[in-house]
Amino acid sequence: MKKIFCILCHKVTNPLFYSVNYLSSFAENIILIHVDAKCSLQDFQPLAARNVFFVKNRVRVTWGDYSQIASTLNTLSEALHWNFDYLFLLSGDDLPSQCNQSMNDFLQSINKKNLIHFQDSRNSYVDPEERVKYRYPEVFYVRRKSFFDKVKIIAFKFLKGFFISADFERHASKIAQFHKGTSWFSLNHATVKAIMIFVDSNQWYCDLYQRSFCGDEVFFHTIIKHLGISDLYHDCHKLNDALRYIDWEKGPNYPRFLDETDFYNINKSGCFFSRKHHSDISFAYFEKLMKD
Repeated sequence: MKKIFCILCHKVTNPLFYSVNYLSSFAENIILIHVDAKCSLQDFQPLAARNVFFVKNRVRVTWGDYSQIASTLNTLSEALHWNFDYLFLLSGDDLPSQCNQSMNDFLQSINKKNLIHFQDSRNSYVDPEERVKYRYPEVFYVRRKSFFDKVKIIAFKFLKGFFISADFERHASKIAQFHKGTSWFSLNHATVKAIMIFVDSNQWYCDLYQRSFCGDEVFFHTIIKHLGISDLYHDCHKLNDALRYIDWEKGPNYPRFLDETDFYNINKSGCFFSRKHHSDISFAYFEKLMKD
């Protein structure tokens, strides 16, 4: 099974190092890393290997804004230079929780369906149109918000009718319905190619998201539904259809940083990857995760 693992990251962490070293140890795999353009590529050279590559067209990424979409699009575009069966989109905080052969066996068993989660009864509902409809002010893209930032956000919610995006008013009717789900996914080659053909031919669609908030959770899901792509994996008994173990419930961080107390549940979930893991985890931690 030819797989390409696309990793979006901004710093060298132990999870990133362990994931790249493990996944690149199999000749069938390609690793393609997008390093935030704010960072020096030199810091990531210890990850270099014969099948590890870095995205050339890098983006300065800001959490929550369009740059997250742009960095993903640039990465998918460069990934199409390779002939792969599956593309996995990962963060630098992810760790594999299945061995390479188990991944291959499962992907074959589902006939190479797309592993992407659309929000359903397993999640709290968020209106995807709200993410795209407005010109969100810069304060929304601040991860650690001050008291005054929070006041500004509350004020925006009362006044948002004055912030409807002109691009939304012009182009939203071209989309029958917006869809949302987890931003981390695994797609087959045909789906990645179809997404990029659509994006390259429809600049208006990218314009819709220029001032969106966390639009990466809507952008790709909406395209897939708009194009009528139907080879989607679904199992309501799994944690989610993307097969990613993420804890949005316990806190205090959202998503929560995982630790060894989660290993049993990660293994039982059947998920391919888990996140987020602390940047300084030991190799013994990674080994135990893969063995449990």
